[in-house]
Amino acid sequence: MKNRRILLTLAALFALNLSGATYSQEALPPVEEQVIEENSSLKALRLVQDYMRDVRSLKSSFLQRAPDNSLTRGTLYMQRPGKIRFDFKDDVPFLVVADGKTLNFVDYEIGQVQKWPVKDTPLLAIIGKGFDLASVNAHIERAPEGMTGLLSLSANDPDRPEMGQITVYFEETPGQTVGLRLIKWVVVDGQGQATLVEIYDQEINPTLANSLWTFKDPRGLAKRRRTRR
Repeated sequence: MKNRRILLTLAALFALNLSGATYSQEALPPVEEQVIEENSSLKALRLVQDYMRDVRSLKSSFLQRAPDNSLTRGTLYMQRPGKIRFDFKDDVPFLVVADGKTLNFVDYEIGQVQKWPVKDTPLLAIIGKGFDLASVNAHIERAPEGMTGLLSLSANDPDRPEMGQITVYFEETPGQTVGLRLIKWVVVDGQGQATLVEIYDQEINPTLANSLWTFKDPRGLAKRRRTRR
């Protein structure tokens, strides 16, 4: 079912634990430990760190393309540290919301809530207080696959290959107040199937209501009474 695929895709995206992972690409040390050398990787790291410092909140539309090419749309809200919300359109009975500590997958169709600590998910790279590339042993690259003007951040857990890999893409925006713009991410699951999420119509640093990080718990409610708010 389409709804089940959406939930599993989001679980693969956000439940990937980056702690303790090792990668074939050499991780960059924290900025304070780096030698002063203006190479491409160091510039890319600084751009990501600046983005994390300058973009404290975000609101945008999103479009998700599943492996079977089915599309799902909605609205994304983000506020650092640790808060994010995916509101799905078209009567999709799911809600994904993090309150700063816990990431919740709420399924109003069956009255279920799944929870993960935000600190154990790759969301920490996007909604954490800051970004230390070495701490998550991730790989960052400018012009990935020859795509000029883009920057990518990739991570996977070799100890849990079934969780797949996530790659986050930023567009470089030289001359703008914020030097990067988050545009999309791709999740490749353990079977090699890719799910793409694109974001657009962004508002940078809007004021967001605290109620966005809460949800109505569907557990124990009659199905006819379940709502997504």
